[in-house]
Amino acid sequence: MALLGELTPIVGTYLLLASFLTLTAHIAARNFLGSVPLTRALAIGPPIAVLPFLLQRYFGLLIVVIALALDLTLFHIVYRIKWRTAGFVTAIHVLVSFLASLIIGGIVYIVSLGPPAPPS
Repeated sequence: MALLGELTPIVGTYLLLASFLTLTAHIAARNFLGSVPLTRALAIGPPIAVLPFLLQRYFGLLIVVIALALDLTLFHIVYRIKWRTAGFVTAIHVLVSFLASLIIGGIVYIVSLGPPAPPS
């Protein structure tokens, strides 16, 4: 039962990251390809989200390169688009993910500060 205490945060973090990457992949695909089903984006987020957990012992830049290559390949296969188009969609996915994480991180930081102290 002790494993459940250690496994729960890992599974929760994975599911949150997979959901975030799925949503940003769908936004990127809709931005570049037009109207696409959300179910295809469900094949993009989870495989990329598992990489940091599997490759955490390796250098961070290597993980980023592998994630970009996997993202490009998944967009090419899942959406059945050319490699060049998949490259554009991957670039948009990276940009949307980066901007969304900055916004969410800023909101979490502001909320963590708490309310201002009352004037004395």
